[in-house]
This record gives sequence, C-alpha cells and structure tokens, in this order.
Amino acid sequence: MKKSHKPDILFFANIPVKGQERSIGGATVLAKSILDFIVTNKRINVKHTQIRFFWRYKLQLIDYFIWLFRFPFTIYNKDVVSFHGTKDFHFTIAPLLYLWARLFNKKIVYHFFGGNLPEQYQNLPKFAQGILKKTILKSDTIFLETLEMIIFFKKENIKNLEWLPNSRRPVINKLAHKKFTKKFVFISRVIPEKGINEIINSSNELPKEYIMDIYGPIDDRHYKKNIFNNTRANYKGHLNPNNVLSTLSKYDVLVLPSYFEGEGYPGIIIESLALGIPVITTNWKALPEIITNDDNGLLIEIRNKKELEKAILFFNDENYPSFRERAFNSFQKFNSEVVFNKIIDSYTN
Repeated sequence: MKKSHKPDILFFANIPVKGQERSIGGATVLAKSILDFIVTNKRINVKHTQIRFFWRYKLQLIDYFIWLFRFPFTIYNKDVVSFHGTKDFHFTIAPLLYLWARLFNKKIVYHFFGGNLPEQYQNLPKFAQGILKKTILKSDTIFLETLEMIIFFKKENIKNLEWLPNSRRPVINKLAHKKFTKKFVFISRVIPEKGINEIINSSNELPKEYIMDIYGPIDDRHYKKNIFNNTRANYKGHLNPNNVLSTLSKYDVLVLPSYFEGEGYPGIIIESLALGIPVITTNWKALPEIITNDDNGLLIEIRNKKELEKAILFFNDENYPSFRERAFNSFQKFNSEVVFNKIIDSYTN
C-alpha cells in the first residue's frame, strides 16, 4: 500500500437492519457506531458490506457458504479488510476468509466483539486453536474489548493486540443537576442471563414509590408468556436504538445484574455513563473494569435478589449527586471520539 494512496477499506460487519429485530444487538449497534465514525474520516475510503442477509435463526450458514465464493471478488480492489465478528463467525467462516485476504495480500484488521473469547478458545480442540492461531489470530491488528482478554492472549503469544473498549459519542458536555426520583431501568435483551428474574423478584419487595421499568426484546426461546404480569416490574416494550438515550435520561439508575457468558462492556452501561447515570451491575467477567463499586455505581454478586434489592435501596437524595458526577467523569475512557481513532490508525499505519 503506497503512502500517498488513500487506503480503500472493506468494513465487513453486521449493523442493524430495519425490520429485522434479530439484527439488533450489542455487537451490531457498536459496529454501526464505528462505521458512522470512520466514514467521516478524510484519510480513508470506506465501503461497508453486511455479513448476514438472512436473519432467521441458523440461516447465517447460507450467507457464510455464499461468502466462500463471493469474498475474493469483494476484496479485490481493497487495501484493508476490516473484520468485525461474533462467535458464530470466528469459528466457522472467518479463518477461510482470512486466507482469501492473505492470498490477495490485503492488510487485515480483526475486531472481536464481546468478553468471553478466552473461554470459547479454551473449549476448542487443540487443532481448532491451532487453526485460529494460524489465521485470524495472526491479523495485522487484533482489537479486543476487555483488558482481561488482552492479558489472556498475550500469554498465548498472540501479537498485535489492541484494547478497543465499547465506546459511544459524548452526549452532554456538562452535567446538569438532576433530582433523585427513585426511577430505575433495565435496557437490554430480556433473557434470564441478563438478570431478569432477579429484577422481577427484587422489584416485588421494593416500596411502592420505587419504579422499575424494563425495555428490550423478549427472547421467546426463554419466555413463552408475559413474565411481567402481576409483578412490580413494568415491561415497556422494545426500544428503537435512536430512542435509547432519550429514554435512559428519564431514569436515575441503570440496573443490569448480568451473568451472560458473552458479556464484555455492554453498550447500555457506556451510554449510562455518558449521561452521568450510575449503574448497578454484577461482579462478573469484565464488568468491574468499567463499574467500580461505590464509585460510578454498585457491584453485586450474580443471581442475588437480596443484594440487588439492597443496592437499589442504597441510593438516596444525599449520595446520588456524587455517584452521578463520578459516573459522568468515568465515561472519558469510553469516548468514541478518542477510542475509534485507534481503528483508523490501524488502517493507515
């Protein structure tokens, strides 16, 4: 790639698709945020290509089969291939697409979403680990979401590792005064591993003036009926991504008592910090890397209804302003205007 040449980038990632609820998730929302940021940079030319076109369960295998033949034509006139994938992509088609990119002498940037890649890697047979080490884990730059993952793969002698935390654009420049109104909110996928059952059980024990609202798509593989009937938790439906910030700003504290295996740095937590909203979450995986107990939020143990109830009741008129200020200040580590420049640098250096 000549230095005088403005590099052409293939941004190979899934972003949310209108009318396809399954396409909306932490990884696709983050990919869209990255794409929106890098397309405005004058140092590079960016073309986005969706990985998946079939969004029904398991039908991504059809897309992967098609990409085996389509990929070399797609990357032919590109300088850099920028992969942004999740588990089903890493461990199926990604190593083969990596070989296509190397065959055509392309620079490869690989971004792993989520926080449980080390566990997934360790559960693979040795020969499969070897395949990854010879392919995608030899990319020119490897972006990992958590510091925990960086430490693990350094021990595996993987090179070119970069920390790329989940990030968001700044929302406000200055923190305005906000009264504590005892309004709490959950915004995420409605699945057991996100702590939904604990939220329901603890909210039923709260004083009547407390509000606990739930937003997010209900996964019918886990819940076949409305689990919020006759509970103090109010299900408010699925939020359009464009309405998340305006909705979140109406509440005092985000509640995300997750024990989800793939948890990295949840985007909704980053968005809360951007608004100066403290967070109740769990001492689980990399969550303590972004929420410090008794600083920008509270950490509780997983699957613990009593601890969750105690954490909710902990906030009051006196302590809320200082938690709010510390939450807002902690956002700077996750400011996309700083973080996403790392991706542009990986294309051009």
